[in-house]
Amino acid sequence: MSGVVLVCLVYQVTLLNFMITDEGLEDQLLGIVVAKERPELEDEKNALILQSAANKKQLKEIEDKILEVLSTSEGNILEDETAIKVSPVQSSPLSS
Repeated sequence: MSGVVLVCLVYQVTLLNFMITDEGLEDQLLGIVVAKERPELEDEKNALILQSAANKKQLKEIEDKILEVLSTSEGNILEDETAIKVSPVQSSPLSS
């Protein structure tokens, strides 16, 4: 029975070794050092990661709205009031 467990353990460790690259390991170690020596930078990095995720989500929602308007629009798209209201420039927080 212990032979089966050993084979499974060796397989998982080998799979893990192929998944870790030198660059990925370097990034992880650098992150640990920065978190210890400059925690404010680590906090800023985490905030930027969250902001980036929120921006990607917003972009996806805007793309979906635009595609929906394009698929349901009839006639000239430039004269469609619904299409104009969906415009990312109109709903972007940066445009205000």
